Order: sequence, then C-alpha cells, then structure tokens
Amino acid sequence: MRSIQRHLLYTLLAILLITFSISGVLSYLTTAQEVHELFDAQLIENARVLKGVMNHHVEKLDWEHLRASLEETAQEKTVNNDPMAEGHAYEKKVAIQVWSPDGNLVLRSPSAPEYSLAPLHHGFYKRRNGSHFWHVYVTQLSENKHWLIVAERSDVREELTTNIAASLGIGSLAGLGLAIFLMRRALKNEMQPLVDLRNAIGKHEPEKLTPISLQREREELEPVIVALNHLLHSVTTGMERERRFLADAAHELRTPLAVMKLQAQNALAAKTVAEKHLQLERLITGVDRSTRVVEQMLLLARLDADAIPLQYGPVALDELARDILAGLTPLALSRNQELVLESAEKTSFLLQGNAVLLGAMLRNLVENAMRHSHEAGEIHVLLSHEGETLQLRVRDSGPGVDAGMLGELTRRFVRAGPGSASGETPRDTQGSGLGLAIVAHIVGLHKGTLRLRNLDPHGLEVEVSLPRQ
Repeated sequence: MRSIQRHLLYTLLAILLITFSISGVLSYLTTAQEVHELFDAQLIENARVLKGVMNHHVEKLDWEHLRASLEETAQEKTVNNDPMAEGHAYEKKVAIQVWSPDGNLVLRSPSAPEYSLAPLHHGFYKRRNGSHFWHVYVTQLSENKHWLIVAERSDVREELTTNIAASLGIGSLAGLGLAIFLMRRALKNEMQPLVDLRNAIGKHEPEKLTPISLQREREELEPVIVALNHLLHSVTTGMERERRFLADAAHELRTPLAVMKLQAQNALAAKTVAEKHLQLERLITGVDRSTRVVEQMLLLARLDADAIPLQYGPVALDELARDILAGLTPLALSRNQELVLESAEKTSFLLQGNAVLLGAMLRNLVENAMRHSHEAGEIHVLLSHEGETLQLRVRDSGPGVDAGMLGELTRRFVRAGPGSASGETPRDTQGSGLGLAIVAHIVGLHKGTLRLRNLDPHGLEVEVSLPRQ
C-alpha cells in the first residue's frame, strides 16, 4: 500500500531537484557570461593603461627599459595566500605583446610567445596556443602605429567560473538538505490530523457512535469529517430504529401470539363442533390482526428508513381514491358497509406526489374508518379544493373518539378505546395502532397537514390538506 506522505515527500524532492538543477545550469551559464564580460572589460582596461604608457613616438620610448621591467616583474615570488605578496599566480597566464607596423615583435612579457597571438587588427579574438585557449584584445597605438596585444588564458576564466559554480552548488546542496528536513517535519505535522482522524475512528464502539471532532482541523478534512459524522448519524439512527422496531414487534406480537396459542389449544380441546368452529374463527381473526400489525410495522419502518424511493410525479387524487375504494369494496360488502366517494365534477385533483405513498395513506384511512364503523354503516370520502390546496376527508359512522385523545392518535400504538366519545361500541377496535401514524408520516413527506375532529352526533372525520406542488 502506497504511503501518501512518502509519495508526497518524494514528489516534492523530485520537484526540488529539477528546480535546483535548472536553476544551477542557468546560474552557471549566467555566471560564465558575466565572467567573460568582466574579463573582457579588464583586458580593455589593461590595454588602455599600457596604451597610455606606450602611445608616444618611437624615439621617446625605451623599449629595453620596458622589457627589463617586465622580466624583473616575472622574477617576483607569487604567494596566493599572502595578501602582502608582490605577485599572483594568475599573472603567469596574462601575456603582453607589442608589434611594429612592419610586423616585428618589439616587446613581450615572459608569458607571451614569440609569435603573434592574434591578427594585427583591432578587436577581440580567441586563439588556441598549445593546450590552452587565449582571449586576445588587439588595439593600435595612434602615435607610433604599433600594435598592442593583451591576452589572457581561458583557464583563468574557467577556474573562476568553476569556483563560483562550486560555491553555488555547495550552497544549493545545503539548502536542499535543509529543505528536505523542513519538508519532512512540515509533512509530518500536516499529516497529523489524518493520524488523529484514524485514532478517533478507531476509538468508536458500535454501541456509541458519537460525532468525530479534531483539535487540529484542516479545511481539506472538513468535508471528510462531515461525511463521516453524517454516516455515523445514519448508522446510529438505523440502529435505534432497528432496536425500536424489535421492541415494538416484541411488544405488539407477544400477547397476540400467546392468545392465538391459547385459542388453538382451546380448539383442540373443544368437545363440540360448534365450540371448535368458534375457537378457529377467533384464531383466524387473531392471525389477520397480527398480519396487519406486521405489514403496518414494516411499512412504517420503511418510511422511517427512507427505503421507499420518493419519486414525485403527477397524481390524480380522485382516480387514486376510486381505485382504492374499488379494491376495498369486497371487504366492505362482507361487513354490510357502504363506501361513498364525493367530489366536485369538472374539477382537477391533480397534485405532485408519490402515488405509492398516497395510495397507502388512503387505504389506511378507509380501512381505519371501516374498522371503527358499525355494520351497515357508511364511510364517506370527500374531495375538495381551496386555491392550490387539495382537501381529502374520510368520515366514518363509528362512535368517535374522546376529545382528549384526538391529539394522541397519530402516535404509534395508540388506540382509541371503544365508545370513547358517545358510549357506543364499534364493530372492530382491534387495530394495530399504526394506521394514523403512517398517515401522518406520509402527509408530512408531502408537506401537508392532518386534522382529526368528531362529528355530530357521532363519527370521526380525518382531514388531509395537500399542496398541489
């Protein structure tokens, strides 16, 4: 597995090496150019000094005295490390020649050869002499027409350029070493938040997934920490939802299962066919109720977990109501109940919503109304609209609900007691206690409102208001 820190360090090192190399080459070339210009200027300056001494008529110049002076200078001891010494090692690499107009060598320094170092024409030249190149400056003395040649060996310039480049190289290497050391320290320091994040994640236990926070946060890590905390929150919520589902399932199914077991035992122990038939009917009723409880709990769990894809689209609420009522008609006929749909003609009940969820909402409302209505009772479904809001009302013919319970019915596993509003007993009160909780959840997903109220003289109305958009 590749290390980000090591890879980043090697990448930065390669960048530094390339940068330093290019900078070194450019510095060397620039230094060499500047050294050449400096020494060329020095050649011209030396030539002008000598020209000032020699630029006289021939009869006024004592060539022998000048030659003796040059030879005497050449005999002086040179000590490079002694600032008080009279000479320097580089002077052995400087040559001076004076040629007469007819091409005769009149004067030369001990380091100069007896042949001309360059053509007797004004200008700069570079000529090879033995194993060395010479940089030569030629100028003519205006008074006596003699030619003055001042030359310098190229190794003087090369040695100076090399020394400067070496100094720059040593400084660059020292700087590179320091940069590598500082980069490693900086990378280690900047990568420490990742180590802290790893340690923070490792300390978390499945039972306690608290949000992650770092003492030294970095801007680049903030989205990662936010995403991790969101994931931890989702996992924690999922675990809590799972625990709640299991607790609810155990709470709601423990008693019905015990009752169904008892009913089955009673059926086995029944002495007459009629008694056995009665116990089996009760057992079937208990199985139906338990089946509905499981279905409602699973639907509510899926809603809590957002497992149902909320794909919104155009839904005709009146057509959806007709389909739901048509599907529940056989059950209503078996109970001698009548399902009635009332809606305004030539009115559009189109809204943006999820057809699956809205269908589940309608089915729960109608089934709940059927369960709490008497035999031969009527369940009314009314559709209307006010501006951009659609209203759905479901009315039953049951006893209604105690006014103090109206605000509690949308909570899970809350059931209205029999005859709680008018003293009458409904046909069936063995609901799961989840129907209105599911309805409230679906209404909330559609940005709607839910309201319950008792009817006069009896019955309960559930009103759902849904925006078209």
